[in-house]
Amino acid sequence: MIENAKKDFDYTLYDPSTVIGEFSGRDSVAAILKAFEREDINYVLPVASFSSTEYGDFNTIYNNYEKTLAYVNKHFKGKKILYPLYEYNRPDLWHLFIGRKMSLITERYGFISPCIGCHLYFHLTKIPFARFLSKRIISGERDSHDGKLKVNQLNESLETYKEVLNSLGYELIMPLQHEILGKAIQDLIGWTWEEGEDHPKCVLSGNYRDKKNKAIFDMNQMISYFEEYLKPAGQIVGQHLLNELNLDELKVALNQL
Repeated sequence: MIENAKKDFDYTLYDPSTVIGEFSGRDSVAAILKAFEREDINYVLPVASFSSTEYGDFNTIYNNYEKTLAYVNKHFKGKKILYPLYEYNRPDLWHLFIGRKMSLITERYGFISPCIGCHLYFHLTKIPFARFLSKRIISGERDSHDGKLKVNQLNESLETYKEVLNSLGYELIMPLQHEILGKAIQDLIGWTWEEGEDHPKCVLSGNYRDKKNKAIFDMNQMISYFEEYLKPAGQIVGQHLLNELNLDELKVALNQL
């Protein structure tokens, strides 16, 4: 989908301390740059993943990578290394974990958005890379966007993602989790980049908003969904990505939830 992104991964080419950087939109780039300010993060391997619902110009991701690489080289002067961009997608997992469960989840918990599981899917798909390196993953998740809430980025959602990854032995780093202001994100980036631009779109965007564009959610329903389905399902998907469950075993385990 991204023409110039690498697809075949060889972990021996990278420093063992390398952290995986989720690479998608503006916030993910800002998160990588913010993480580079830490003394314990000197190498980042950017990995892009897409859901089965995204469309548009996927090559714009590589254009953003080239701008980010130029900024890192200029700003950090060789003290920090941003490795080549990889792409890794698992539409079969997205289908089993999220797509085929939507009616069942809605019936069981009332209203729920597929965006929540989809973001956990993005984090989990970095495990095949992180497992051979530092077991750390950087994400650009933020629990508020200038006061605008997203159900997949509520603080409760973000803490759930971290808990699932942690249960599998991985650290999900969110340098911008509590950064509210978009201006602060823009200030971290070395070029003008409006939120939501220069990135593929999703056909399900805004599915949890009312006519006034306000996020609709019931926290009690969401907590039940997190505890009874999302956490155990996420752990099962993670076990598959760690080669502890084959695809048939994964299907059986998910069907039991």
